[in-house]
Amino acid sequence: MSAIYILIGASFIVALGFLGAFLWAVKSNQYEDDWKHQKKLDDQPWNKEKIFKKTSKHILFFVISFAISHTFLAYIIGSDELLKIQFDNPSNHVAGLSAMLIFTTVFYLVFSRFREQVCIAVCPYGRLQGVLLDRNSVVVTYDYKGGEKRGKWQGKREVREEVGKGDCIDCHQCVDVCPTGIDIRNGTQLECINCTACIDACNTVMEKTGLEPGLMRYDSEEGIANGVGFKFTARIKAYIGVLTILVVVVLGLLLSRSDVETSILRTPGIMYQTREDGRISNLYNVKVINKTTTEFPVELRLKESNGEIQMVGEGLTFNDGVAQGAMFILLEKENLSGVKTNVEIEVVSNGEVIEVVKTNFMGPTK
Repeated sequence: MSAIYILIGASFIVALGFLGAFLWAVKSNQYEDDWKHQKKLDDQPWNKEKIFKKTSKHILFFVISFAISHTFLAYIIGSDELLKIQFDNPSNHVAGLSAMLIFTTVFYLVFSRFREQVCIAVCPYGRLQGVLLDRNSVVVTYDYKGGEKRGKWQGKREVREEVGKGDCIDCHQCVDVCPTGIDIRNGTQLECINCTACIDACNTVMEKTGLEPGLMRYDSEEGIANGVGFKFTARIKAYIGVLTILVVVVLGLLLSRSDVETSILRTPGIMYQTREDGRISNLYNVKVINKTTTEFPVELRLKESNGEIQMVGEGLTFNDGVAQGAMFILLEKENLSGVKTNVEIEVVSNGEVIEVVKTNFMGPTK
């Protein structure tokens, strides 16, 4: 076991070393730079520069993926269980370690290989965007009426108009800066993430060439084709209405939620018991989740006074906002309505009922 921990520690030290070297490389302008420099680096033969850059980059990607996978896994299994997996005997947590490895590999592949394909093929935003858009939707778009016909720079607009050219000088900068590699001049596309990098690049070129900026801008297809300004359409009003309803519902749920969430379930595999005094008892598992940031005492009592609750052991004890325990509910046989009787249990704190939980009580047939 000590060898495993030594190996893990050594791996972290090596990873931190490469991270430091990578940061130093970034500071001294020795990183891979944009996609053109990356392509050039990929095409060149393996040498010290290429080995250093590629190795440090992928180690950094793996370290980031490792951290993200741990954070992501903590949301699923909880931070306490995650700490057990990290510091306990690895052989006791094969499933957890396997999940860590799988998540880390997935995030690493996204960083190192999949990249913009996540936006193109995986992310549902593009699919949703295509369904919601129409000719009046304001998006990042290209003014094809002012930009076409494309041609290399030949002076100011008057000169270009004389030779039948539009404002687009076909410099390809809008495509070069696009993170998904699309040409926005071909119209709104599924891959566009509305980052507006093409707008900034195009405006910079327009200013340098003395042409009017705004060839690429936020506008609608109707605005480009017919010069129609923005207007509230029935579709926009419908979207606003749906969004308003969703916000109101979410706010209502947040404001109306209780301070605690209690679950009381009969212990599986255990039948009812008949006590010496003739009363019938059922064993229950109790779980109380405290949704607030303050701790407060909690007790359970039957809503009807024809029975009794007996806690098992020390009762309910909160640990990190969650209290778990077991209890018996005892009822008089004559108060049972059959094999299954509905009972209501009040969750009380400082004399105030904060929640009422319903459960079933099993008993003998009459």
